[in-house]
Amino acid sequence: MRLVLEKRKRDQGPKVCLWPSRLAPVLLAAAHLLLLTFPAFPGEARKTTAIRVEGEDIRVDGILDEPVWREHPGIGEFVQVEPRQGEPPTESTLIRLVYDEDALYIGVYCYDSSPKTILATQMSRDSRLRSDDNIEILLDTFHDRRNAYFFQTNPNGAMVDGRITESSRPNVNWDGIWQVKVAIVEDGWTAEFEIPFKTLAFRPGDNSWGFNAGRELARIREETRWASPSLDIRFNQVAMAGSIEGLEGLSQGVGLDIKPYGLVGYNRDTEAEDQSRILADAGVDVFYRVTNNLMSSTTINTDFAETEVDTRQVNMTRFSLFFPEKRAFFLEDAGIFQFGIQGSGGGPDRRPPDIVPFFSRRIGLVEDEQVPLRLGQKVTGKVGRFDVGALYTMTGETDMLSRQNLFIARTKANFLRESYVGAILTNGDPTGETDNTLMGVDLRLATSNLWDTGKILRVTAYGSKTETPELKDKDMAYGFEASYPNDLIYATYQWQEIGENYNPELGYVRRTGVRKNAFRTSISPRPGVWNVRQMRFGVGLTHFNNLVHRATETRTFEITALGLELNGGQRFDYRIVPNFERLFEPFEIRDDIAIPTGDYSFTTHRLGYRSASNRRWQFDAGYRFGSFYTGNSKQLSTGLGWGNAHISTQFELEQYWVRLEEGNFDTRLALFRFDYSFNPLMTLSNYIQYDTDSGNIGVQSRLRWIIKPGNELFLVLNHSWQEGVLSRFEPLQTDIRAKVNYTFRF
Repeated sequence: MRLVLEKRKRDQGPKVCLWPSRLAPVLLAAAHLLLLTFPAFPGEARKTTAIRVEGEDIRVDGILDEPVWREHPGIGEFVQVEPRQGEPPTESTLIRLVYDEDALYIGVYCYDSSPKTILATQMSRDSRLRSDDNIEILLDTFHDRRNAYFFQTNPNGAMVDGRITESSRPNVNWDGIWQVKVAIVEDGWTAEFEIPFKTLAFRPGDNSWGFNAGRELARIREETRWASPSLDIRFNQVAMAGSIEGLEGLSQGVGLDIKPYGLVGYNRDTEAEDQSRILADAGVDVFYRVTNNLMSSTTINTDFAETEVDTRQVNMTRFSLFFPEKRAFFLEDAGIFQFGIQGSGGGPDRRPPDIVPFFSRRIGLVEDEQVPLRLGQKVTGKVGRFDVGALYTMTGETDMLSRQNLFIARTKANFLRESYVGAILTNGDPTGETDNTLMGVDLRLATSNLWDTGKILRVTAYGSKTETPELKDKDMAYGFEASYPNDLIYATYQWQEIGENYNPELGYVRRTGVRKNAFRTSISPRPGVWNVRQMRFGVGLTHFNNLVHRATETRTFEITALGLELNGGQRFDYRIVPNFERLFEPFEIRDDIAIPTGDYSFTTHRLGYRSASNRRWQFDAGYRFGSFYTGNSKQLSTGLGWGNAHISTQFELEQYWVRLEEGNFDTRLALFRFDYSFNPLMTLSNYIQYDTDSGNIGVQSRLRWIIKPGNELFLVLNHSWQEGVLSRFEPLQTDIRAKVNYTFRF
């Protein structure tokens, strides 16, 4: 027996030892393929050197007349992105970079052979400047090729700033303390930026930052760029930016900003017991740079009086609408808390996300009721190769809700060039009705230079689990998405499974108990004939399988038969959308109108037109028609806008006509905006909304006066009327507030 056992051991030993040697080539090949597909190191990029100035004052007035501007050689010529990729620009752009101990100065000279045709129709803070001549700046202060600060202006001196996270579009709700001045000159226009180092986070001792600059020449829709002049690469693709070198001896001061506020106001609610109230309040925000890379943000007795009201939406689906966050405290550094697969946002023509594990609108808003935010503490930044974020909030008490403590933590470990693995934890229920915890992990593999071709590829995977005492099992969500978002060919595939009891109380979930498969692809050639800049043809399929009933719940097949973009900027598209819906319970689409359970197949045709954005008058229209459940529906959406340097106005109308066997109904939504900018630091915004579903007219007027960056005055009026009998409108609510913010910077 002993001999047999010893023989078996001898036989088994070599077999076990062979596995690592057999597996090693496979692992090495996989690692080699991973590095080839998602390279760890960037290729060659443009570089420039910033010049340090000593003992010379730079007056930020838009006039580049200081000696340093005349002597600086500039960073080099721009290159066209559109309409002729790789060619020299129609008009030259000269940028100079200088700095002292306290700030980075950027001097921009936008030459223009026809200065009378310079376009500038926006002036207010954080305007959308795509229809104007503009210059945009990207600063990757950690040179991590993932995240960056964004600054933009136009010939009116509009101040636009934001944060870019993982090369996403800039979040312009971040407002830094900086300034820019512009001037129209005889051969173009100039801009002078001053960006204090106290406004930026960076590693002291690192003398190299990521940098890019771009220019839009609006009248001919020409886009030029200093680095990465490729149609496949967006300006916010931080990994493909160039770099500034020579930054030494930069000072961030103590790193402390104290921002108190004071508020007075009046509120009247005709449906409340105490109909009229005088308001008076105060609070403070404290920002402290714990380290050069880590920021602590504390808010005490927070007020959101200056926040713009939500844009109303018409809901023709069985699912809850998605409204984006607009409150400044939650939007600052919000990118660090993003998790998993991102949707394209809310709105009638956008695809909302299926799940958002942490959705900040759940804090301070419960069933459209505002809940006081007594304390908020946020820490965000970098620790080595890790991006970290933690958020704690304490809400106040109301007649219906008790005080709640809510907590969110997020971390990402960066590796390779644009990839990361991360984790998230949330704890708390804003309603206080239950205990709730969410845990999740996610992985992103991304490259902006796939196999050295300059193409983009992203792969995202995630897994998430919730814990709620009343809901056991089937409480997980997981999935992945592969995306190839390039100019000529776009393709994406997504798979997700969301359990029946998945319950993120601090998040958003559109539907549960489903498995989703979605595929979209399109081809967008640029023929260069018939005044066509780009065409688009595509198909997409989205399929939801219900895990409870084990049957198809939704199937949508979208065909883009034709999409056209003309050189002038006009756009036209035609889509055909066959749908299948299986209702497992009646769908009450309107009061007293319920579509019964059953299977429904219907087809929608969609026509869209948008005029050129570089004109003072702008017009867009969309028309949808076709079968709809047991009948048919039609939808007309129109928008008309006009603007100049001081005035921006827009009128939008959505009209639905629905005819069903169970009943007919029409619904309408009208929106009107009128903004007047006295100068780039003072804007009066007016927003009027009306919809027939609620029978409510809402008005918001908001004056924002930036006394100087960091110090602001807001005067806000919110008023609504409710439609009553005989179509008479009676006053419902009035809220008037005056709020002052003042920043003490150390």
